[in-house]
Amino acid sequence: MAATLTPSFRRILLRAGLLAVAVGGVWSWQHGLAISLHHTAIFTGLALLGTCLGLALFNSRKKLPFLPLLRAATWTQFHIYAGWFSIFLFLLHTGLRWPDGLFESLLASVFTLVALSGVFGLYLSRTLPARLTHHGENVIYERIPALRSKLQRDVEALVLKSVEDTKSCTIADFYATRLKSYFDRPRNFFYYLTRGQAPLKNILSEIRLLERYTNEREHAILAELTECLQAKENLDFQLAGQGLLKYWLFVHIPLTASLLLLGAFHGLLVFYFAGGLR
Repeated sequence: MAATLTPSFRRILLRAGLLAVAVGGVWSWQHGLAISLHHTAIFTGLALLGTCLGLALFNSRKKLPFLPLLRAATWTQFHIYAGWFSIFLFLLHTGLRWPDGLFESLLASVFTLVALSGVFGLYLSRTLPARLTHHGENVIYERIPALRSKLQRDVEALVLKSVEDTKSCTIADFYATRLKSYFDRPRNFFYYLTRGQAPLKNILSEIRLLERYTNEREHAILAELTECLQAKENLDFQLAGQGLLKYWLFVHIPLTASLLLLGAFHGLLVFYFAGGLR
């Protein structure tokens, strides 16, 4: 029996099909115009500029959630597929070659950066939320610095307690030489996003080696210290993931605004020197 398609997969196929139809339609339309008109690039350029304007409206929609302008999820899907469509329009508009002029090269470079940052944002939105959810306790991004500071104070109190209770500086020396810098600030930002928990596993391996030279009371303290290390690792992971989801827009949005301004100016220049549509 043939496997049935899930509703979400059917929606993806439908959107991909509509995108393919749009791409094929524009391609056929452009080739048809090329027979009778000399300035078909003007029309593909206008289509590209209009698509980019539509993409920019997505950010405006997020800032106006009270207006009846379709659901945010619908706008998100529009943004994704219109983004892929804009890349096709750009390739069609440039004729699959890099522009020669200085201004045109600048415009093409900005569009490329916008497209790459958009694809990167799509990748983040599809991968990071699930990783953050399954990695550990979810925490509010703005609370992470305060939670990290409190955790460091708790660890330092635990280390001092180990000296008082065991009359030994073994754990205190290990904290000073190996762990203090780990708790002082966020660590391993890019490592957590690409390779998981390897930095934490390295430290835990060192703690297991240290246990060979400590007594039972120190073992209990090291167990508490291990829990604190795991909590710190989760805070760093949440900070890295949530921060990347928040702040990639500070690259994508300014680049998009620059693209719209440069694109509009480029269009005005083309119309002026081409004598409009004559």
